[in-house]
Amino acid sequence: MALSEREIIELLKKELSLPAAFEDAEAIPFKGTQLIVTTDMLSEGDDFPLGTPHYAMGWIASAANISDLGARGANPLGFLMSWGIPALAEQQIREIARGIRECADFHGTKCIGGDMNQTEKINLCGTAFGWTDKPLSRSGAREGDAIAVTGPLGATAAAYLTRWNRLEGYDGLLARFDRPIARLDLMQELNSKGLVNAAIDDSDGFAPSVHGICSESRKGALLRFEDVPIFNGVGEFAEKEKKDLLYLINMGNDYEMFMTIAEENFEEAKKVAKKHGCGLSGVGRITSGKVLIERDGKTEELPAKGFAHFSV
Repeated sequence: MALSEREIIELLKKELSLPAAFEDAEAIPFKGTQLIVTTDMLSEGDDFPLGTPHYAMGWIASAANISDLGARGANPLGFLMSWGIPALAEQQIREIARGIRECADFHGTKCIGGDMNQTEKINLCGTAFGWTDKPLSRSGAREGDAIAVTGPLGATAAAYLTRWNRLEGYDGLLARFDRPIARLDLMQELNSKGLVNAAIDDSDGFAPSVHGICSESRKGALLRFEDVPIFNGVGEFAEKEKKDLLYLINMGNDYEMFMTIAEENFEEAKKVAKKHGCGLSGVGRITSGKVLIERDGKTEELPAKGFAHFSV
């Protein structure tokens, strides 16, 4: 029987003697600070559905890696991008490269090199580097912390399904999919001010993100579905296409940040978020029990399932 993505990760951690903790990016002590390193591979089909512009592929591949630095509160140093590509026209290659460069410029970093190979489909694999004296982690949540998210969810999933199923009429959602913004500057400031106890980026979805923090922190959560911010137009998409909103936000890749914040720090953290042009919505609390969610007047356990490669 084929292994799931999580089972493969656990197997590799054991075989490679990797740390038991699981983070978005790894921290390495280096000359009095912590070097933060992450890698993320995105592929045509799984991550770039048919119709994704080549420019967007470059931007998204860059943002995915930059977002992982943000989840650790790191300052970016630069990143490498390895290309696996089939025979593409010169303009298509230029557009991928332009997307990579403009995303890096937007986030105050740069692509410093990479590698190239020929593949059947487009695969872009970044390796990003940053630094911080005190990395944020998934394991710092404390009972009573507010659970917060930096922006509305669901747009990327709806846009992905729009392209995958060749739907029409959702251009605003496609624009959000093609140019995600990593919350890098915001997370640096929140980290420098000591306002965040634990953090994770939303690459794998709402439920997996909350479970990621709770699992590493050995805590539970009580979430309020009605308080989760939903991107404009996603509700209409869900109704028209008969998709459950929780299913959509669990697909991930909105590149927002989930974090836990002590109650006394929440208002200050909201002011910092506003300065950086985004919201900060409280969606629940850290508890000592299971991960539960309140929805439509009912409270039930929240499964950890979201987006995963090697689904079984």
